[in-house]
Amino acid sequence: MELLPHLWISQNSKSKEYIESKKIKSIVLLSKTTKFIKNSMIEQIRVPLEITDNNKNDNIIIYQHLYDVTYFIFDKIVNNKNVLIIGHEDDSSILSIFMLAYFIRYGKLDIKHSLEFLNSKMIMYCFNYNDALFKFYNDIKKH
Repeated sequence: MELLPHLWISQNSKSKEYIESKKIKSIVLLSKTTKFIKNSMIEQIRVPLEITDNNKNDNIIIYQHLYDVTYFIFDKIVNNKNVLIIGHEDDSSILSIFMLAYFIRYGKLDIKHSLEFLNSKMIMYCFNYNDALFKFYNDIKKH
């Protein structure tokens, strides 16, 4: 689904044909196990997130990647390159937190308006990373 101009999101991997049809130039995989697109000239990066039983630790690890991934997305969009973000196969909250962080950082939205915008584009059944999102939001507000 196209979330914003040049920004595509999916919870699952897409076919090479789909990626070519959408003119995707970069892919971010938010999972340790999702496979790269083989035989492709598309830039692909992996954020090797793994879901554990330790929510506090998961929040810390996700928070550590929010700045890098949101900047990567911003850099691609500013340079008119379509980017696809592929979420984690076991937790849809991971895709959501990275999109919310992007809206907060570059859309200059607060958490409430970020959630409302994302909910207008996709259904969020649950959200597991409140601590990481609030910490990111408070850090962004300071700068």
